[in-house]
Amino acid sequence: MTEFTRRRVLYGVAAGGVAALAGCTGTGDPVPGGNGSADGGGVDPGNDTAGDSGDGDGDDGDGGDADIETAVQQVGEPLSGPAWDRTQRRGICVLITEGNGDGTGIFDEAPESAREFLAGTDFAESVVCYVESVGPTTCHDEVALDGVGVEDGTLVADATVQGADDDVACGEAVTYSSALLRVTSDPLPDAARLSVTDGWGETGTVRNGDGVPEQ
Repeated sequence: MTEFTRRRVLYGVAAGGVAALAGCTGTGDPVPGGNGSADGGGVDPGNDTAGDSGDGDGDDGDGGDADIETAVQQVGEPLSGPAWDRTQRRGICVLITEGNGDGTGIFDEAPESAREFLAGTDFAESVVCYVESVGPTTCHDEVALDGVGVEDGTLVADATVQGADDDVACGEAVTYSSALLRVTSDPLPDAARLSVTDGWGETGTVRNGDGVPEQ
């Protein structure tokens, strides 16, 4: 796969048991807040180290939590199959709240690095969100996560499919990419709402309670 010569700052991800899959509703506003602002607070892609915490993911007046830690793991391949229509959704997400899963089997064939990332999550202190989207070339193979926060019990973040610099040769092919985002906070979120931008620049809101697409 063609390497990127320039990447945005990515946030790490991790997980355990799947709580719910989510589909995009079509269009949506970018998700506000979070310690993953454009000026920092992220972690290197594929690096299982926590992001900076305590830099203000929200204030008490906004219903945000002050202290969260994040970690990211790029998965690469689409674990859904993919089982959704890219013309109707910008992607899907899965909120993982338990290490034993919920029986959907979405991680049964996941790469070893992703399964190890999930196994290394303490679900007494953390949740994991799996996000999947799509782009138009073989270089659209990573998902950047930004604006991560917890608002009124809901995990919020901006997820963007990453392309490559203009001087990098990329094959023209619809390519699905995915990542795991681990969030450690107190209290833990019990829902997820992501603003997902695919490789064509189309943005939509993805929620963990929107239902599981048919395989």
